[in-house]
Amino acid sequence: MAALVLLVAVTVISFAGGVHVEAGGVEMTLKASMEKGVQLVFAAAT
Repeated sequence: MAALVLLVAVTVISFAGGVHVEAGGVEMTLKASMEKGVQLVFAAAT
């Protein structure tokens, strides 16, 4: 149940502007839009 609540919260936040996390030299950005759907982008941090 907690995982479902977390998933819904992250989805709502991603529609509101995106979620950006940096950990261990990797940046992760989660974006969502009605046109493009959900996008998860990984990039090496410098």
